[in-house]
Amino acid sequence: MSLQQTDLPLILLVDDVPSNLHLLVAALKDDYRIKTAVSGQAALELAAREDRPELILLDIMMPEMNGIEVLRRLRDTPDTAGIPVIFVTADNSEQSQLSGLELGADDYLTKPVVTAVLKVRVRNLLQRKRIERELRLASHVFNYSGEAIMITDRSNRIIEVNAAFTRQTGYLLEEVQGQDPKILSSGRTSPEEYRSMWQSLHDEGFWQGELWDRRKDGGVYPKLLTISVVRNSKGQIDFHIGSFTDISRQKTVEAEIRHVANHDYLTGLPNRMYVQVVLEQTMTLARREHTEIAVMFIDLDRFKNINDTFGHAVGDGLLIQVAARLKQSVRESDLVARLGGDEFVVVMTSHLTVNGEITVAQKILENLSLPYQVGELTLHSPPSIGISRYPFDALSVEELMKHADMAMYQVKQSGRGQYRFFEPAHAAGTPEQPA
Repeated sequence: MSLQQTDLPLILLVDDVPSNLHLLVAALKDDYRIKTAVSGQAALELAAREDRPELILLDIMMPEMNGIEVLRRLRDTPDTAGIPVIFVTADNSEQSQLSGLELGADDYLTKPVVTAVLKVRVRNLLQRKRIERELRLASHVFNYSGEAIMITDRSNRIIEVNAAFTRQTGYLLEEVQGQDPKILSSGRTSPEEYRSMWQSLHDEGFWQGELWDRRKDGGVYPKLLTISVVRNSKGQIDFHIGSFTDISRQKTVEAEIRHVANHDYLTGLPNRMYVQVVLEQTMTLARREHTEIAVMFIDLDRFKNINDTFGHAVGDGLLIQVAARLKQSVRESDLVARLGGDEFVVVMTSHLTVNGEITVAQKILENLSLPYQVGELTLHSPPSIGISRYPFDALSVEELMKHADMAMYQVKQSGRGQYRFFEPAHAAGTPEQPA
């Protein structure tokens, strides 16, 4: 048997008269795989095998076990109860038909069988049973899916939702039936996104993306939504089927990963990579709008001594306090970050004036020069601060950072515990940072 033939539906033909079986086989063999049985017991054994038939054509009037009894036993056995049965018999009495129908026979054919009628009845019954299986499967998926499913009509009015929809949104079917899905809208999704969605559905019949919705209790959440359209024979849209899942947890995890990647683990401040990205974006904006940027490099004096003498735990405790004091010393719009070790940076971008930068630098000096209490230790580690300004001292992020660093080294060279603006005349020959 070829691979193509094994894909054909299997039909079991049952009749105690070989000539009747021969006629049925001749009519059906080109379109189906065929098995035959000449008794009720043989039919039950074949039906119970792993390769079960998709349809049984069953004679009623057979010796020892008639077709009615065969059907009763088939229906009483879980593995064979769902196999469709067509009675093929010369007994067309009303009582015989009633008995068969009460047991669940799917159709009747009377002998002599008309081949054309036989083929149509078999094809239609198999097709109907296939559709019924697909509907049962679709119903099971709809009712037990972990994804919320919503079906709307061509006017985009809700006609059906599943249990997962109720769990995710809080709405029962009777509360949303006939409503426009916009009752779920949170207002956070832009009109442009909705227009793009509808355009994709019109052109391609499919759309997938993220939207923000609102639950019945008012909670706003992100969801991943997939929508497909169901068209009729004329190509017109009859239904929209939307399935979605709450991706709040996924968004939280993504945010946590971004935070870890862009922030210092010890102080919680943004790290060097984050500062680099922010400065690139800020400088692009500053070029366009002709605004200024100031960068302050801050290095703690005598920190290496403290770390080497008292250990990393004490050094870490001091750095945590430095981070807190820095945030208290700057404006709300300023960015405070840790570059690594005892190096910190402040980025100022709004309403800049030299006096304003000096005010912030002085406040940082004042707050960071106060003693630190780490356990039982009282420690002193005042800062040295270097300042560079865009566009006056540099036209690129690299130059701006480098010149602030150089200005800070100049402070250390001239006595520490001060702030200084970058001065090109003093930049040449700047020595390595003192410890």
